[in-house]
Amino acid sequence: MPRGAMWLNRDKARPYVLATECRSRMFGTLLYGSTQETERAAGSASIEVRPRPFGVNANGLQHRTIFYPGVLLAARYDDLPPHAGMLHQQVAEMKQTLFRALGIGTGTLHAPVAPRGSRRGRIVLLGPEHALFLRTRHAVILTEHRYSAETRYQVIVPILRGDGLQGDRNVVRIEPQPWFRIFEERTERAFLAAPVIQSVWHPEDVASETPFVIDDVSLGMLEERLCGLFGLEAPGTPV
Repeated sequence: MPRGAMWLNRDKARPYVLATECRSRMFGTLLYGSTQETERAAGSASIEVRPRPFGVNANGLQHRTIFYPGVLLAARYDDLPPHAGMLHQQVAEMKQTLFRALGIGTGTLHAPVAPRGSRRGRIVLLGPEHALFLRTRHAVILTEHRYSAETRYQVIVPILRGDGLQGDRNVVRIEPQPWFRIFEERTERAFLAAPVIQSVWHPEDVASETPFVIDDVSLGMLEERLCGLFGLEAPGTPV
């Protein structure tokens, strides 16, 4: 991405991996790349990729790059520049790291395996900039347990009231749950907007954390949809 193009990219040109299908009038999900190990030191899942400048395996990188699948950017197709290369042999490793970064199959902060301080599954209120962009203040944190406790980048999926909305096949429709009390007015349906999964910087972009945590059934439906979007093997899939 060119210098100054968008959030996470204001200081210099940066490499990203496009991790989902992306066509005209669609959002794609990009995985953030950096030459710095800051987030790796903080516990974020990561994968290191070396430059391959030539041949059929050229990846377009100029420097050793650490990609962080737990730091995601949602971008419209029309905003994307031409691709610089392909990952080729490291695609499988990237998917495994993404699976781990999203905490797929590990439950919410109430799960027995969740470490102290986990925020996974917590429903939060977003700051005004992201609320305006996403057309909702509400989101659920999906960051894997340990890194979610670090109060740094959080993977979130927006939650929208379902009244009067028609979601596409990748949007998860949820029937009334106790956590629907996050909405100021009663609603009979909510949408989990899986296609615009992205990361926010917790100290600035999360206005507050609610006392509500998403239920296990809704989380499982969301994870299944995300596995489809990213081409990941869903938990419990027979080998």
